[in-house]
Amino acid sequence: MLKVERVERGGLAERLGLKPGDRLLAVNGEPVRDELDFQFYASDEVVELRVARDGAVLNVVAEREFGEPWGIEFAETRYRSCGNKCVFCFIDQNPQGLRPSLYFKDEDYRLSFLHGNYVTLTNVGRRDLERILRQHLSPLYVSVHATDPEVRKRLLGIDHDDRLLEKIEALVDGGIQLHAQIVLVPGYNDGSVLQDTLDTLCRYAPAVASVAVVPVGLTRHRAQLPQLRPVDARLATEVVQNLEEQARTYQRELGMHWIYLADEFYLRAGLEVPPAERYDDFPQIENGVGMLRAFLDAFEEERASYPRTLGRTVRVVLLTGRLAAPQLRRFVLPALQNVGGLDVTLVPVRNDFFGESVTVSGLLVGRDLAASLAEVSAPADWVLIPANTLNPDGLFLDNLRPEDLEERFGVSVLPLDGTFLPFFEKVEQR
Repeated sequence: MLKVERVERGGLAERLGLKPGDRLLAVNGEPVRDELDFQFYASDEVVELRVARDGAVLNVVAEREFGEPWGIEFAETRYRSCGNKCVFCFIDQNPQGLRPSLYFKDEDYRLSFLHGNYVTLTNVGRRDLERILRQHLSPLYVSVHATDPEVRKRLLGIDHDDRLLEKIEALVDGGIQLHAQIVLVPGYNDGSVLQDTLDTLCRYAPAVASVAVVPVGLTRHRAQLPQLRPVDARLATEVVQNLEEQARTYQRELGMHWIYLADEFYLRAGLEVPPAERYDDFPQIENGVGMLRAFLDAFEEERASYPRTLGRTVRVVLLTGRLAAPQLRRFVLPALQNVGGLDVTLVPVRNDFFGESVTVSGLLVGRDLAASLAEVSAPADWVLIPANTLNPDGLFLDNLRPEDLEERFGVSVLPLDGTFLPFFEKVEQR
């Protein structure tokens, strides 16, 4: 049953007499389990609702304009958790004391459809497949990692063949588009295993529309977890050389590069990230693939809009992850320093919270940002931080807020999401 949480005043649901606390049993005779069911079955212009209220069952008939919103909010859906024991699971590497939501391992195809979350499909059964196909929940994002059943069992920590390829075949035959992910774990799914996985997935292209290869992330909190090796510079170089050549072949045969490497591979290999053309339409950017290239290109386009001078001295500290710092120092810092009156200090932040091997900006926490800021000798007016260090509630992973940095250091902290224009706007307003 689907519980009504809130009814919008003056909306269709209120006019029908629906109230908070009502439980929706069926729409047009179809049982509803969650909001996806409701959206699918309640899209007609004439809709019959079966509603439970105070022990009674009501039948409500709605006549609505095409596309008219219902004006209703439902209680939060309970999503499926993951039952796998992946050897590389990042959540298992979280330290103690974080907020509870950071320990929840989601494994729900609904979140994959709604938000692009990657799922292994290990808990997807026949009825789930039927629902995905019937409601055309496309695209979905699938953590493949390996197509060889034995390797996949080792990686996911499961004791059975979950029949991944049968599920992929059913989905692509039913018109569902898939985006795949391979977390590369040295000694498990690199080398010939990686090649076999790509060859197998390519059989389903273009229904399998893209494959991202990302390096395993390892924190210092791995006590009693399997010993794993990180992707070092040598392996990163090997992966780039091999897969860039393959991507060119895919581009000729499929009209797209199809396989995309996380930015970390190029940076760890000491290479520049490829031009935008290499990423086609950036199908895996939310997975950190092509994010740096998109940022650098957007920066080049917007820098012409920067003021020539600020008319006064403004001191800025730019905090960033250690991985991207050399790129920012080379391409971004000189352009910012050309703005008259702008005094910029770039500070790569060491990640003590998760460990120094974690170098991406999205996993920086408030206390590490504060520690790096405390080492800056010159006073600052502004501190600029990557917006991806914060969740939608404005919290760092360690529950600190930008306001905590402002109070401690007496500065203005501004999260930036790939553009410096909001910073210049705020400077001009002061």
